[in-house]
Amino acid sequence: KIPFIAHEEWRETVNYLCDSRRPLTALRSLYPCVDFSPCIHDHDPLWEKYQQIHGCHETHTKLRESNDPQGLLERAHKAWKVVLERPERRLALVGHSAFFMHMFTPLFEELEGVVRYEDEEVEELMRGKGRFENCELRSVLVDFPL
Repeated sequence: KIPFIAHEEWRETVNYLCDSRRPLTALRSLYPCVDFSPCIHDHDPLWEKYQQIHGCHETHTKLRESNDPQGLLERAHKAWKVVLERPERRLALVGHSAFFMHMFTPLFEELEGVVRYEDEEVEELMRGKGRFENCELRSVLVDFPL
């Protein structure tokens, strides 16, 4: 059996109302095959964090998390820690393009070095293609230092 596990760390960047997530009670009902146990809050803590900083979506219509390089850096490190702690050696990470973009082709100096490329060919593949397109698949080999 292949586990499907939801993690807050691998979700879309939180900028607009459409980036907020439903309550866990609703998600568990809609997706019974997904393990939501790593998500501890029924409400959306990431959306609430940026709502406290910027106000509601009706008064603040600009970027939220994507203008917070330190917050993105912290979440990127937490996301990779989730992967590192998994017992499986082959994983499929499913997420949204904006978070992957910040991870693999960072726009902020703070995020440089979260992902390091072994050679220029791989770096060109990941950075040179630019934005992740809708439903795009990119395969990477991750080698964590021990």
